[in-house]
Amino acid sequence: MKSVSRRQWSGWQRAVTGLTIGVLVVASWLAWRAVTATAPVIPSWTYDVGFGSSTPAVADGVVYVLGGELGENRMYALDAATGKQRWTRKLPNVPSIGYSDPVVAGGVVYTTSDGRMYALDAATGEQRWTYDTRNRAKVDFSPVVTGDAVYFSDDAGRVYVLDAATGKRRWSYENRDLVDITSSPVVAGDAVYFGDDAGRVHALDAATGKRRWSYETGYRAEVDSSPVVAGDAVYFDDDAGRVYALDAVTGKHRWTYRKHSLLDTIFSPVVAEGAVYFTASSMHALDAATGEQRWIDEIRGIPYSSVVLADGVVYAVHARKDEKRVYALDAATGTERWTHKFSGTLGGRYLDPVVADGVVYLSDDKENRVHALDAATGEHRWTYETGDRTFRPVVADGVVYISTGHTVSAVKAPAG
Repeated sequence: MKSVSRRQWSGWQRAVTGLTIGVLVVASWLAWRAVTATAPVIPSWTYDVGFGSSTPAVADGVVYVLGGELGENRMYALDAATGKQRWTRKLPNVPSIGYSDPVVAGGVVYTTSDGRMYALDAATGEQRWTYDTRNRAKVDFSPVVTGDAVYFSDDAGRVYVLDAATGKRRWSYENRDLVDITSSPVVAGDAVYFGDDAGRVHALDAATGKRRWSYETGYRAEVDSSPVVAGDAVYFDDDAGRVYALDAVTGKHRWTYRKHSLLDTIFSPVVAEGAVYFTASSMHALDAATGEQRWIDEIRGIPYSSVVLADGVVYAVHARKDEKRVYALDAATGTERWTHKFSGTLGGRYLDPVVADGVVYLSDDKENRVHALDAATGEHRWTYETGDRTFRPVVADGVVYISTGHTVSAVKAPAG
């Protein structure tokens, strides 16, 4: 056996000791990262709403959310700081008739249930008025409140406009071709715009309901998302893989862009700074005036969200192979800023990212989680385990309000 000198042994001891310390330091750092990455996020408060059925609305320090029990819906008003109930109002519920997320405007909460539109006093919950469509068609899309009018549509092809103060109907428009209206109406200027499942977009006079124009794509592909009005143009896409620009006043065709994929989309494009952003199997940016391609990012995956634009960055969620990823691209160049992979199985509803205060929030109602990522780097900040199907979160005054199939919770975003 070969002998070892004291100097050699001492050197080996120092090396082993140093290696051990290094391993311990790395192990301690990894353990700290694991703890901080997986430490449970504790909500400030949680309120049981029975069967939760909406994304919350937050206004003037109050959280409004739909819940209820079997056979009835209830609107709940909760103190945003404490979660204590301020009031609740029972709303009739007919199975399969539909309901929508609440909208708060001018001290009134508007929502739908069983084919009716309800207006409730935001402070007391007292019913101001109700409007019955009388056709028991689903009213699944949230109303649009502008000025002194409330606009909404049903899936029987009708658009309604009510007086916001009294609930009296001003006019209604019936699409007589027995097709569904596939999104909330959009009110811009003195016109109302909406799409249908026969591949058409319509413009109505906002004051009278008289049809100004209808544009037919010619492909009978559904226009699943709300049109977007920017400047003097209307932009929309269909599920045949095309994006369109029309003159907002005349409905005259300006341009059509053919996507690289026939993947169905139910997402409205985003129009800003002279560009149109949208997602299919890839993310695209087009010149809003000409429809010419500015850039395309070859993600090659199934879109799971709309494009969200914030602070010069475009965010969207895609799935490919066996994973979901959120992508952050430079809005001007399409250069990838970062991407973040999520673990877990694919599936769930389409839920758009929410960007607020330098954080990107994403709901995953397949894995029953809400994730928070650093908007600049994509680094994971925290994950909240909801334990139930999860709606899109709402962020107000640094607090994240999360509605699930049974509860609504307030999560104060942890620092760092």
